[in-house]
Amino acid sequence: MRESTFHPRRPALVLGLLFLAILGAGGGLAWWLAARGLRSPLRVLLVTPGSGLSADPGLDPGASLDPASCRAIGALVQDHLEAFGQAAVTSVTELPADLEDLRTQAQTLVVELQPSRQGEALALSYRYVWGDGLTKGAPPVWKRVQAPPLKPAEAFEAFLGGFPKRIRVPSASPLVPRQPASFWDLIKAGAWRLKNEHLEEALALAERSAATEPSCASAWILIGNLRYRRMLNNPAAFRQEQAETENLIQRGLDLAPYHPRGLFLLSLLKTDGGDQGEALDLLMQARRRQPYNPTLLTGIAYAARGAGLLPLARRAMDLRDQLAFAHLQPQAVDITCLYTGEIQRFEASLQEQPGHLRSTSGVLPFYRGYLALVLGDQTKAQREFKAAASLANGYPNIVRLSQIYDLILEGRKDEAWKRLREYDQERIGMREPDGEFTLRLAEAYALIGDRASAMDMAGRAFARGFGCTAWYERSPMLEPLRGLPKWKALLQHLKERQSLMEDRFPIGLLEDN
Repeated sequence: MRESTFHPRRPALVLGLLFLAILGAGGGLAWWLAARGLRSPLRVLLVTPGSGLSADPGLDPGASLDPASCRAIGALVQDHLEAFGQAAVTSVTELPADLEDLRTQAQTLVVELQPSRQGEALALSYRYVWGDGLTKGAPPVWKRVQAPPLKPAEAFEAFLGGFPKRIRVPSASPLVPRQPASFWDLIKAGAWRLKNEHLEEALALAERSAATEPSCASAWILIGNLRYRRMLNNPAAFRQEQAETENLIQRGLDLAPYHPRGLFLLSLLKTDGGDQGEALDLLMQARRRQPYNPTLLTGIAYAARGAGLLPLARRAMDLRDQLAFAHLQPQAVDITCLYTGEIQRFEASLQEQPGHLRSTSGVLPFYRGYLALVLGDQTKAQREFKAAASLANGYPNIVRLSQIYDLILEGRKDEAWKRLREYDQERIGMREPDGEFTLRLAEAYALIGDRASAMDMAGRAFARGFGCTAWYERSPMLEPLRGLPKWKALLQHLKERQSLMEDRFPIGLLEDN
């Protein structure tokens, strides 16, 4: 595998890098660029067509690969570009009709993948165009790379070796199984995860891949990802499996240090387990090595808002959106903006994303309904909750809560209370994941009129680590609780914990990176 070389017309850069190598500077190239103020990473718009067919008739039509499998391969490509190329990648499932914003940006690359399978072989074909190669008012002039069918590990080696911008990669990537059968097990498991289907079967495939090739980091990280999904779907599993799942992801990170997707998943586990401080420490440290990674910044925003650090969360989101093409693909559901009162920005993050799990899982319609409820539009809220509740492969927790909110808005509060109580009883005594979701249950109780249960649930949300004082104070659904003595005590505890976190994680930490 060819490693990256340096252009002979850039002697200053070569000397600078050699100087850093001699000094053994821990931050490496990323630190040096930041110190020089040269914040111009490679930004990649990675297109994996959701239809399984490319808009380019010159490329292979994706033989025997369904759209989800194509996207699973695309995720593996993204991991390579991020982990080894320091690229800021935005992954989309459709080629945008308008690429005008990319036209004058020399460090921007549009890559449309078109993988295909022939037997056990993979042909990793694609086409690409540089941002500064786009012409206003004219269609892109693509450069096409028609790849031959190879063993999957060799196909990735060829893809990275011939990539338009040289990428420094190990001689054998720790992210791709060497054996074709293990690779396709991994892709099938990843495709099922993306569709939120057959998760137990997907876990079995990922475990088989890891058992066959224990040196493949992607297999361990995917196992952790699938177990995390199962833990959220079944709160009882969270208490039992959190430490083991973290260890599985860490095993992948030991093989591929600073792997952004793996680090992000590990931070989610810690945040949902109520330890935003450990999650933020992990992400801040990783960002020193991966300063241009949007996914890490999304993780910082998630952990920070759960800790009530809204200015830190907002700054992370702004930095992320400077790196990613947020107008083409929202990087996350930006609930932080709801908590800060930036309704339009929150609403913009709820736009449909074809082929993305946020759409098919019910997250987007649920939060569109939740926003409508906050704004007092009960008709729209009920419509969106019905949509979320009816998704065949939606997240079970989202589906159940959507059904409860739908019943409340329909006026069937007794039935809603019964269903909510049943769900509540399933969670009692458990180490409930995701204190933020627990607060959604408190809001449902308050809407029904059960103030005692709502107050108890709000206290459990705090105990599970959700410490965004601003939303406890502003949520219109929690208004019935605000005169209770227990509520005032809860707010005092919230403010004290949030103050400690503010001292530990000032917003300047992001600027230091």
